[in-house]
Amino acid sequence: MFLSEVTDGIDGKLIRDGEFQTLEYCTGRLEVPFLTFMGNEKFIHSMSPYASCVLCSREFVGRLPENIQGVYMTDAPKEAFQKIHNRLKDDDRYRLPLKENRIGADCRISPKAGIAPRGVEIGDRVVIEDNVTIYENVRIGNDCIIRSGAVIGGKAFTFARTANQGILSMEDLGQVVIGDRVEIFSLSHIAKGILPTDVTYIGEDVKIDALVQIGHGTVIRERTLVAEGAVIAGNVFIGEDSWVGINATVSNRIHIGRGSRVSLGSVVTKDVPDGQTVTGNFAIEHTHFIRNLKELILKNGN
Repeated sequence: MFLSEVTDGIDGKLIRDGEFQTLEYCTGRLEVPFLTFMGNEKFIHSMSPYASCVLCSREFVGRLPENIQGVYMTDAPKEAFQKIHNRLKDDDRYRLPLKENRIGADCRISPKAGIAPRGVEIGDRVVIEDNVTIYENVRIGNDCIIRSGAVIGGKAFTFARTANQGILSMEDLGQVVIGDRVEIFSLSHIAKGILPTDVTYIGEDVKIDALVQIGHGTVIRERTLVAEGAVIAGNVFIGEDSWVGINATVSNRIHIGRGSRVSLGSVVTKDVPDGQTVTGNFAIEHTHFIRNLKELILKNGN
């Protein structure tokens, strides 16, 4: 695809044309030529070498890396990026192909479950209970259990305010991939990735309790346990063998290391190193939290 082709009708000016295969965020790890946007100068020097075309404001036009082929100048680069993504939703060059459903052997799927007519792959010996909803572009491994009312591949909360005070939603064109022996309890929601290259990934032997929200593009690695009511925002990474406690909240794009623990009710706004336990709102290392709490109690004489 060419930049001149997809920007037709979008406010701005084509500085020079270029070619790309898909859309990606500027620091993404995708290793094919992609179109991105630049809205913050802190990303200029960390931009992927595979970014071939950029949507940006006037201040960045002359500061882009030499590998950039195509440049489109616009006052609202992020909005332009979202509009291009939405207009390509039915373009076979961009969206994922919707294959025929494949359901493995010895599955027990409730007749009350709702499964998209295409784009769903279910492994062997999978149990899907009443009122489960599974949308397109979902792959479920072997020996999984999806309990009543869970939603897999549902709409991501991807809204942004536009220059004219409107609100723009992005189409969900990514995937959900669930490994073997995963259990997802009642009324939990796992949102689909947004860009075609985005994958919401739940690793092998992960167990997700009831009423858990998992945002788009989040990766939860193997053997992690997520307790009831946890809210995990989009693009979070949680390492192997971790624990997320009851009603914990993890903010967008947080990295939680392997073997870590998020205590119940914690609000995590900073990355958590491997093996660390964090507690509180906002969450800090657990022993520091306890020390601060004790000092506060002594200070108040209680």
